[in-house]
Amino acid sequence: MQENEKRFEQDIETFLISNEGGYIKGNPSDFDREYALNRKDLFTFLENTQSKEWNRYKEAFPYDYEKNFIKRFNEEVDLRGIIDVIRNGITDRGYKFKLAYFKPETTLSQDGWELYNKNILNETRQLKYSTQNENSVDIVLLLNGIPLIALELKNQITGQDSTNAQKQFMYDRDPRELIFRFKHRIIAYFAVDHYDVKYTTKLAGKDTYYLPFNQGSNGAGNVGGEGNPINPDGYTTDYLWKKVLNKDSLMEILQKFVHLQVKEEVS
Repeated sequence: MQENEKRFEQDIETFLISNEGGYIKGNPSDFDREYALNRKDLFTFLENTQSKEWNRYKEAFPYDYEKNFIKRFNEEVDLRGIIDVIRNGITDRGYKFKLAYFKPETTLSQDGWELYNKNILNETRQLKYSTQNENSVDIVLLLNGIPLIALELKNQITGQDSTNAQKQFMYDRDPRELIFRFKHRIIAYFAVDHYDVKYTTKLAGKDTYYLPFNQGSNGAGNVGGEGNPINPDGYTTDYLWKKVLNKDSLMEILQKFVHLQVKEEVS
């Protein structure tokens, strides 16, 4: 039974860390639970893409530049939210840094493509996220050290399905943890089994609200019923990691489509 669940994880990982997927295989031990960041990836990205500014920053804070940077990063995330910080970067005492580079509009921008290809997309399995316990998430996807997507996977062969994954997010994941705090790190939580995908953008315990993330019984863009068409060549839900969460697709979603909707209620 447990082997089947591991195989499901492994098959997803195999695609994501392929050339087509665009990710590197992450090491759970590289994740800093206190700051909810993969600091190694974050500082490698800054060094590889903005070395001149980064070296100036390190000279300005020779003893605690990493701590200073993360402090400023968290201040900006508190103020503006993680999506805006990823899109527009941060400034600390005149030093300006980007947290991601998006795909250039034209193929003529060689420098732009080089920077885009220096983004570090990391797929980490069984990521332990808490300073309070040893709980882990099946798969977490990170961009330049920042965790953005969480997947809990269930396998019908084991007698569980996406409903169990939804409950796991609702009752076993504390939304007060930094990694799960709304607008601070993870932006989407996917509950996935072989046939069904549900998602939410905000963990709120028993009040967590899920939406379907299926294609419809006749495939995306076609009139049909609920669910997904049978996939004779693989998992019915593999469109999620092959078409939505691959590097190019995820980067485009982050750049153009994700936004925070705020409701104002007058009583």
